Amino acid sequence: MKAPCRWLAEYLDIEVADEPIAKLAARLTLAGLEVEEIHKTGGLENAVVGRVLATAPVPKSDHLTLCSVDVGSETVEIVCGAANVVGGALVPVVLPEGLLPTGLRIERRKIRGVISTGMICSKQELRLEDRSEGIWILDPRLGLSPGADLTALLEYDDTVFDIKVPSNRPDCASVHGIAREVAALLDLPLAHIETDLMESLPPTADRVEIQIADPADVSRYAARLMEGVAIGPAPLWMQHRLIKVGMRPLSSVVDATNYVMLELGHPLHPFDADLVAPPLFIRRAAPDEEFRTLDGIDRRLTEDVLLIADRRGGLALAGLMGGARSEIHPGTTRVLLEVAAFDGYTIRRSSRAVGLRSEASQRFERQLDPEGVPLAADRAARWIQQLTGCRVHQGIADAYPARSAARVVPLRPQRASQLLGIDVDSATCLDILRRLEIEAVLDGEGIAASIPFFRPDLEREADLIEEVGRVYGYDRLRAKPPVTPLRIGEKDPGERNKERIREMLTGLGLSEVVADGFDRRRWREALEIPEADSVRIQNPMSAAQSRLRISLLPGILSIVDTNLSRGVDGGMIYELGRVFSASSGEHERLGGALFGRTGRPLEGKERVSFPIARGVLDELFRRLRLDGVGTAATDLPAFLHPTRGARLSRAGRSLGVLGELAPALRDHLAVPTTVLVFELDMGELTACADQRTVHVPLPQFPASKRDLSVSAPTRLAEAEVHTAILAEPGVETALLYDLYEGEQVGERRRSLTYELAFRTADRTLTDPEVDRIMEGIARRLERLDVRLRT
Repeated sequence: MKAPCRWLAEYLDIEVADEPIAKLAARLTLAGLEVEEIHKTGGLENAVVGRVLATAPVPKSDHLTLCSVDVGSETVEIVCGAANVVGGALVPVVLPEGLLPTGLRIERRKIRGVISTGMICSKQELRLEDRSEGIWILDPRLGLSPGADLTALLEYDDTVFDIKVPSNRPDCASVHGIAREVAALLDLPLAHIETDLMESLPPTADRVEIQIADPADVSRYAARLMEGVAIGPAPLWMQHRLIKVGMRPLSSVVDATNYVMLELGHPLHPFDADLVAPPLFIRRAAPDEEFRTLDGIDRRLTEDVLLIADRRGGLALAGLMGGARSEIHPGTTRVLLEVAAFDGYTIRRSSRAVGLRSEASQRFERQLDPEGVPLAADRAARWIQQLTGCRVHQGIADAYPARSAARVVPLRPQRASQLLGIDVDSATCLDILRRLEIEAVLDGEGIAASIPFFRPDLEREADLIEEVGRVYGYDRLRAKPPVTPLRIGEKDPGERNKERIREMLTGLGLSEVVADGFDRRRWREALEIPEADSVRIQNPMSAAQSRLRISLLPGILSIVDTNLSRGVDGGMIYELGRVFSASSGEHERLGGALFGRTGRPLEGKERVSFPIARGVLDELFRRLRLDGVGTAATDLPAFLHPTRGARLSRAGRSLGVLGELAPALRDHLAVPTTVLVFELDMGELTACADQRTVHVPLPQFPASKRDLSVSAPTRLAEAEVHTAILAEPGVETALLYDLYEGEQVGERRRSLTYELAFRTADRTLTDPEVDRIMEGIARRLERLDVRLRT
């Protein structure tokens, strides 16, 4: 929001010297209205209106013109290089010793042997536009005469604040709203907005009928009718103010409505009343309804678009842009002025549906005050009457389906003191609320504050306390370090398990990834994960964010595919995040993928495999003290390899799946390679894990170690062999470090080699004792058809 200080000074007494302006910008920023930039317009000196009396070519030049210019007090000769200079034109002239806004001082000088006494200016040279094709020819309808002081007609030597207005403060998206904030912060009186005008019968309500299809779309819609309008240019000072805030002047009527929008923050739209066939309908557009906007673009509308229409069709896109059929033109003599308060969410959907945002839509999206409609209508009618001399019909045609009730919010001064850390009593709070135009009265030990309609952001006591702090001044709050007693506690078991998982997986060489929570449609469809149970987002930022993810695997595989496409030859990743289901709600999952090379140091070019992936999960279960996890190669998801995957469960409770991607899915990758994936239910992991803290004393005697090589059937799970070995008393650990299948071990068998550690708590085991333990292990393994290898 841009606010010129000279405009602000119309409503309150502020100085415009550099130092007070800098202090004001700092005060606004501290109060929550951040002044992002401060622009200087520059100055204009010794500038007058001139009339070109005659033109002649400059000798020895093919583009310069010598102009004889009447500047009121005298006629001067000025050399001009613009092609559009003509006799009789009114032009801006800066005389010798004059100053341009760019800082250039004009002097009398000789050009091609001719003395030039001054300079005829373009809008660009006056900083009224970025680029000009020629000099500025002033509109004769402005009624200017030669010698008129341009410095008085325009507004230079100004400072423009570029303010970042919070989205919940629609009242500050206007010059008057900023002035109201300054008045409250500095405790200054605020000037009244003049709305007096001459009205004529019959009343507007007798000539204009308004029909609202759905009150949810528009809380209030009003109109004013004017006749005898003479379209012309707005005064130069008004045009200059519009230019300083980034708008382009067009005509007296349009400029007046834009001026009031910037002044009060309430958009308005003028229609040529002769091109409107009453009544006015505020309705949703029909599917595929066509409409041409003011910019000449034909748009195909949807039911999301709110439309202002008459009996012949659309007139305007509500809150966005008017239509070409009813626009104001030089021959307009009757004006129908629209002033409305549309639903912010409806305007936001309309804007997105047609791909159009405007100054008006940005304000309507913030939910404007319906009680401010009459003020904006009267203010705009007053300006149009002053600028065009029109006749204004009495009152407004007003459709107000449901009047809003004023909110009363309690405020406890004692609570304000506690939250702000300052001593504020009832009198201080009442004074600050008064300055903010909030009616407040004492109510016992507290205060009852009646919230004005232009402050929709004030809903609870904490909001009022924030207002007290803002106006009191955050810079006046005492710096005091917080005093907080130390408390000893412990983390939630679920959070503790997450830390263990992250530390363990990172220690094994896996890198954590964090994807967003949205569905990855391409990979979800490739994995054949159904969409039906996914959660749909009602108002997505983009098509790719229309659904929440139902599984971690599509996002993880998308990351794998991106890495492969960029030349990464492998890696191991995991994600601990949430998934969403329409039927069962929100759940935490642990997912991961191993692809290509493992990337572990000292492992050469080792590639990922099912045993490596299984080893990662076995270590995970061990750290969580999760014993008895079983595997089953039945009922596998279609995206897993039929013989290289497993479902994991414990005590009949499913934990998740692990396996290699099916061969058909390799073609979906940028570089086809082996990919192993897993996805586990964190809720089940936490429920099954042993949460007790177990303290084990350090061993006092050394362990004895032996290697054990056995031949086992390939159909037998290695976990059963491992369990049988550990079941023998005296065995402390069994580390599988080699697996071999081939002719030397026979068909349908494989060789497993373990490093065994033996230990007791009271002594060092002797070799005969270890031999007896080994014999016990052999007997246990024989029952599983596992034989010792020599």
